[in-house]
Amino acid sequence: MELRLLETEAERAAFERALTQARATKGSGFMEKQRSRLGRVHMAFADLWAVFDETSSTPDRMLAGFAMHSLDLFSQSYPRPDLTNLPPEEVFEVGELWALSLGAGAAARHGGFIVLGMQGAKTLLIYPIAKPWDLTGNYPDYRAVDSPIVWPFAETLDGQKIYVQPMLLDGENLVRRIEAATRPGYEALDGNRRIRFDNPLEAAIRERRMARMERAARNRERLAVPDSTGAMVSAK
Repeated sequence: MELRLLETEAERAAFERALTQARATKGSGFMEKQRSRLGRVHMAFADLWAVFDETSSTPDRMLAGFAMHSLDLFSQSYPRPDLTNLPPEEVFEVGELWALSLGAGAAARHGGFIVLGMQGAKTLLIYPIAKPWDLTGNYPDYRAVDSPIVWPFAETLDGQKIYVQPMLLDGENLVRRIEAATRPGYEALDGNRRIRFDNPLEAAIRERRMARMERAARNRERLAVPDSTGAMVSAK
C-alpha cells in the first residue's frame, strides 16, 4: 500500500469529492452545512493524505484518506477541549477520514500513525460522531474529553443535529500505536511525501491464520503423545 501527500489542486479536489460521497453513505448519511467553511479550511490548508494500491491495475485510484494538521499550523476545529497547555507543534488533529473498504480504512489509520511518528506528535485529537450514531467505539485506546458537542458545521441528510465526542490519544497509548505501525517497516519516498508499507489488514489476517495453524499443530502433537500404558492417544 502507498500513502501519498496530495499537493496538486486536482488531487485535493478528487479527495474532496470522495469525502463528500463517503459522508453521504456513512450511517444514515451526513453533510457539511451550507454556511460552514470548516471543510474548505481543511481542504485548503491541512495536509491531505490518501491511500493507493500501487501494485493494482488502478494505482492512482484513491481508496481512503484523511486530513491532518498540527495546531501551530492553524487552530483545532472547536475550542473544546482546551489544549492551550500543550506545545501546539506537538498536537495534531486528524479528521475527514473516509474509506472505500475496511482494508483501505485500516491502511489509512496505519499510515497515519507512521506520519504522526515522523512528525513528532505527542497528542492526537479527533472528533468522532457520537449521535445520532455512535462511532466512538472504533477508538478503544482514546480517552473521551468533556461531554459530546453539538457539531455546528454538519448535519444529517434530513437536517438532524450531529453530536461529536472530543477524544485524545497521548502518552503510552500513542507511543504504542506509533510503534505498532512502524515496527513492521515502511519505505519513505520523495521527501516523506510517499510512504509504502504492507497492507496491515492482510498482515493481521496472515498472522492470525498462522497462529491458528500453530495451535492446531500443537494440539495434534499433544493428542498423539503416548499415555502411561504405552497406548497412543488418537486425535480421531
